[in-house]
Amino acid sequence: MAKDKKYSYSELFKRLGRYIYDDKGKFIFAIIILVIGSFILSITPKLVGNILDYLAQYVSNGYVGLDETYLILYILGIAVLYILGNQATIVANRITLIISRNVSKVLRDEMYEKINKVPINYLDTHASGDIMARLTNDLITFETFLSNDLTDFLVQILMIILVFVMMIVVNPYLTVVYAILLPISFIFTGLITKVTKKNFKLQQSSVGELNGFIGDIFTNHTLIKSYNMEKESDERFKEINQKFHKSYVKAKFFSGFIFPITILLNKIGYICLSMFGAIFILHGHLTIGGFLAFLLYGQILNGPLSQFSTALNQVQSGLSSLERIFEILDEEEEADESDLAKVDVDNVKGEIEFQNVEFGYVPEKQLFNDVSLKSEPGMVMAIVGPSGAGKTTLINLLMRFYDIDNGKILLDGKDINEINREELRSAFGMVLQDSWGFKGTIAENIAYGKPDASMEEIVEVSKLVGCDSFIDSLPNGYRTIISEEDSQLSVGEKQLLVLARTVLSNPKILILDEATSNMDTRTEQMVTSAMENMMDGKTTFIIAHRLFTIKNADKIIFMKDGDIKEVGSHEELLEKDGLYAEMYRKASS
Repeated sequence: MAKDKKYSYSELFKRLGRYIYDDKGKFIFAIIILVIGSFILSITPKLVGNILDYLAQYVSNGYVGLDETYLILYILGIAVLYILGNQATIVANRITLIISRNVSKVLRDEMYEKINKVPINYLDTHASGDIMARLTNDLITFETFLSNDLTDFLVQILMIILVFVMMIVVNPYLTVVYAILLPISFIFTGLITKVTKKNFKLQQSSVGELNGFIGDIFTNHTLIKSYNMEKESDERFKEINQKFHKSYVKAKFFSGFIFPITILLNKIGYICLSMFGAIFILHGHLTIGGFLAFLLYGQILNGPLSQFSTALNQVQSGLSSLERIFEILDEEEEADESDLAKVDVDNVKGEIEFQNVEFGYVPEKQLFNDVSLKSEPGMVMAIVGPSGAGKTTLINLLMRFYDIDNGKILLDGKDINEINREELRSAFGMVLQDSWGFKGTIAENIAYGKPDASMEEIVEVSKLVGCDSFIDSLPNGYRTIISEEDSQLSVGEKQLLVLARTVLSNPKILILDEATSNMDTRTEQMVTSAMENMMDGKTTFIIAHRLFTIKNADKIIFMKDGDIKEVGSHEELLEKDGLYAEMYRKASS
């Protein structure tokens, strides 16, 4: 994993504001409604206290002078205000829900676009499960934060401020008594917040790792059972699950301190409030109605202050998810190459030349030190060697999945670093070891590299490759729905579909990377025959472990430890009796 970036709260909210900007009218309206609703709810205890004072005055006057109509209308007015205050919060929640859906849609679109723009090395160095967690779990957590948690958080803050203002209006001295313990509560909350932020983020990262592992387990369950690796997989799962459990418990444990401590401090404040309130009443500095209003304000504050801690935990979790989302969005993209040269695909000859190429996946460890080779147009080049020799890396550099550190790679005499990546790759067709497909019809899978292909073109390439016979035997022919996990097609049949897809895109240069390594001999012969038809007249690079499949290659390149050790035809290398000959003899024995 690459090292995560760090964002301050101010940076997160400032950046979030840019996403809310399009809905700023709705957001401002929601804030205004929240303020009005909170203000209405904050004045109702004072109005209730006024009723008690009115009734106390009536009693002190010998039960004379009671205006029942005024009293009923006054009580009804308080009820209406209370309903309006609560409805304002509901309306604000509805508005923020709409805003959150809009923002999350934009973020989801941006994240998906970003994944298509980041360099290959980002996907190589980040677990797929973690990326999926950011696209799903983190985005859902953030959306909940923006639609519910943020509103609750703002309401609690507003209520705390407004209630304190009303407390001061009723009796400033009694307010001082109640407020003495509050700074202690906020200081404690702030200290815990620093710890919980780190643990909440660790928790989200652990979820990504856990999702990735579970995905691998379900994808490769047959392989696991074949090698009796259930126990090892179970132990690894428990290890990752324990890591998630620890981070979850730590986050909840520390954040759990906030609620009981806040409640305790509030209760102590409530007791002090009652004691000093009674003293002020006895000395004539506070009315009974004012004391009731103060008690109600104290009771109201218990809610926001206790809920404030819960809302703060949710805000922490939401901001941690937002931080992980921004980490993806801030990753470096492949450079904009719209101003670079384009490739006239129809006129590509297929001459490839590596000139003194140096490359390393990490700067401190070079893989290629001085690699040079040349392929004439239409030549079949086979690349062989032990695992880790750099065979696939050679192709990665040719396709510009990675850029070289030094030297040059030329296509028809032109430096590929001066050619637009998208245009460059349009000249290549790749057939990999795994036959990749997606859920859709067989026709759609074949036409993936050329979406505008007609059905006649699809059928024609299918016949050329030799997959038309088994396609016609399917219930719905070319309209049969298949998926990557489809079991109704064999490995060889899936690979033939990939070959048909490649032929349809009509590339000038072919790359066959272990294209038949997962097949039995009969299937391999069938696919090899199809590939020979496809290779006719095209510059072709073949990566193969089965050496008998590349005997007819024009040139065989033997690589080891990132260097080209031997180059020549099959017969020439056998006659040389070097590394290739030794590998061939071992493979034939």
